Amino acid sequence: MADGIDSLVGQLREGFQVDPDALGEHPRYSQYKNLAKAAELQAKRRQDALDRQKEGRYLKLMKLRNLVGDETTDEDDEELEEEAVEVNEPKEEKRLKMRNKYADQLMLSEWLVDIPDQLSEQWTMVVAPIGRRCLVVATKGLTNAYNKSGRNVMQFNSYLPGGYGRNKCNSHTVLDCIFGDNTFYVIDILSWDGREYNECPFDFRMFMLDSKIQETPELGQTSKKQRYRYVAADKCPATPAAMTEKMKQTFNYKVDGLMFYHNSVIYEAGQSPLVGWLKPWMMPEILNIPVAEHYLKGHEHYANSQQFIDQYNKKHGHQSQIDKSMDVDN
Repeated sequence: MADGIDSLVGQLREGFQVDPDALGEHPRYSQYKNLAKAAELQAKRRQDALDRQKEGRYLKLMKLRNLVGDETTDEDDEELEEEAVEVNEPKEEKRLKMRNKYADQLMLSEWLVDIPDQLSEQWTMVVAPIGRRCLVVATKGLTNAYNKSGRNVMQFNSYLPGGYGRNKCNSHTVLDCIFGDNTFYVIDILSWDGREYNECPFDFRMFMLDSKIQETPELGQTSKKQRYRYVAADKCPATPAAMTEKMKQTFNYKVDGLMFYHNSVIYEAGQSPLVGWLKPWMMPEILNIPVAEHYLKGHEHYANSQQFIDQYNKKHGHQSQIDKSMDVDN
């Protein structure tokens, strides 16, 4: 079991250079400079990603167990110190290695530049609350939350398999979450009770996630033994009717954006063209999906979504895989 989380990380690192699926250029963007080319590149990258997944699935399956087993707690300090002496490695350096182990392991989205032809049939929309994105790892009777850079930002007990009590030391669970308002909104499942799901298609992962959450109702409540709640993120098929209905709902949290997952995507670390991202106020323009009035307020000064995307990328120094491909081609 010491190999459990270690191998899962190893496999995620192997798939870190993600490349893509999808389908045609969205006419609404034809007015923007280089956008048609960007859409074409995104569509090609999506298809390449799907092809690569099929070819590499069986090889990667053999390296699955790499994320569990090296969780450090205060009780492990002596063991770490002994280990450090044996290999002449300082404890702080050991901890830094652990941080690096969890760095860049989340599967990230890219702006939905090209709208897939089969969006309604092959994609799922997930509602992302405002909060902190993190990788939650439950093992050895403790639960840890790691941010995107791999830093351990929280350690606590939970009712997740492996996350509470020494009787759970032979189990582990790894979840992709957004943390806000003392709640972990689970957007993806990598493993549960020692069984890995990151190589499974997204739609199957969602089925298993919903099933596991429903089977463990105590996860949705706080108590002395569990300070934070765990709930599955809101989602729906990416059909016009389902998305319209979902955007009419009143959520008990502030919505940051909408994530779009291809139903066949496996979980791979890094930016994936099989995961798209839009702000709620972009939905009417990009997908012709109406949204509540409060989503539109505060964005009137943008001529269009592309202007916001360009300014956002410039402000945050963000360059997508599409932009990098275009730079190479140019």
